[in-house]
Amino acid sequence: MASASYSETIGMILCGGLGKRLRPLTDSTPKPLIEIKNGYTILDKQILDMKYAGINHVILLTGYLHEKIEERYGSYWNGIRIDYSIEEDPIGTWGAVSAALEKFRPRCKILVSNGDIVTDLNIRRMISSSRYPVAMFIVTMKSPYGIVEISGDKIIGFLEKPQLPYYINGGFYIVNDSFDILEFIGRPKSYSDLEKDVFPKLAKSGLLGYYMEPYDVFWKSIDTVKDLEEVRKEFAYREDKPWGYEKLIESSRSYIYKKILIKEGYRIPLHKHRASETIYVVSGKIRVDVDGREFQLEQGEKYTIGVDSEHAVSAIETAMIDSILSPSIGDIHWLDNRWIIEM
Repeated sequence: MASASYSETIGMILCGGLGKRLRPLTDSTPKPLIEIKNGYTILDKQILDMKYAGINHVILLTGYLHEKIEERYGSYWNGIRIDYSIEEDPIGTWGAVSAALEKFRPRCKILVSNGDIVTDLNIRRMISSSRYPVAMFIVTMKSPYGIVEISGDKIIGFLEKPQLPYYINGGFYIVNDSFDILEFIGRPKSYSDLEKDVFPKLAKSGLLGYYMEPYDVFWKSIDTVKDLEEVRKEFAYREDKPWGYEKLIESSRSYIYKKILIKEGYRIPLHKHRASETIYVVSGKIRVDVDGREFQLEQGEKYTIGVDSEHAVSAIETAMIDSILSPSIGDIHWLDNRWIIEM
């Protein structure tokens, strides 16, 4: 295989695990092919998120039921080149990554991800902000239980599964093109994991940085049926978009109410529709282009876009907006297909 250019980023997705805690769902389906909504798998989301971040080549590190994954994605899927590194026997996450590095020898940045993570991570921002030889996406830890608040000898309140002041591994990693991680760590001679055999060594040597989102990002590792149910509930009325997502909150005869996430550096492309639309910035900062006139809106501000007005919305900072439209909106007429802001 020809080496990739230095300006490129290749994706590697770890998807060879057995998914034992999700049985019987994984008896005949590899965990990454589990659907989080009808026709939309965990792996679909990860590959598409990489595509929307500008990655056009993904290597799937497979093992268990690998033929099912190959059958779905082939060598080219949704504009993405797909290659495979197959482990015949379990060799661990570092074993799988190191085998793929030896096989493909990419000379570029590498984005490695765990194939059971569903998140709204801004991959493009993580790639561009990476300064260390290796960087790990981290998220705040959420308590799996409700917290009891006490004072003296009495209970004074409860907190339902709060965020704790600790951070956990978010399952996405950037390896910069100037760093040969395979040479530094060495090819494992037996079963070997990133978490036990690689990251502690990198951290001790001062080579491991981190990336975290500046907002409360959705993140879920699908380890159990309960995890899967929570993710499916989140995605029941949600549609992922290149710029983030749209989530239907309420619909009636007089209006449609959606929440829209626009990641920093992304835009909703120029479009128009036969209905007025009121947008309200819940968080973040956006730039709105209406009929060639640009202006900014910040948290707490709103604006109504008129019928048939040509408009695009860009996120200066990752933004959540409320959108109220007439239910007679009809088809949206897209006027361009640029979802990334030119820097």
